[in-house]
Amino acid sequence: MAEQSNRWSWNITGFEPWKSTSTSPSPEQNDQKPSTPFARRNSTSSVPSHSMASKVEELRDKVKLARNDYLQLRQEASELQEYSNAKLDRVTRYLGVLAEKAHKLGNTYLAHLWSIRYSAMFDICLF
Repeated sequence: MAEQSNRWSWNITGFEPWKSTSTSPSPEQNDQKPSTPFARRNSTSSVPSHSMASKVEELRDKVKLARNDYLQLRQEASELQEYSNAKLDRVTRYLGVLAEKAHKLGNTYLAHLWSIRYSAMFDICLF
């Protein structure tokens, strides 16, 4: 007998299944739910509407703050990109000027070397 009391069964103590709607004229009279076994239940029914509204409002505020942060970061990134491009243009122009001066200096130095060499040769020829 002890074994039978520990056995599993479909019977649940304190549970009474719904009665069929065909036996009762309306569910409201018997304080029973409709007999549709897979009735859709709203998952937010246990949460009060003011609580839900405050949560929705809080989420809206968070989304608004996140959007503002995103727009601010995007603006800063754009400004940094513009600044970097301006610096690169300036450095490129400066390097171009330096290359031009180095070229002129090199040409002047070569011309000076040639003039010294030819003048030395000319001086040798005169003596």
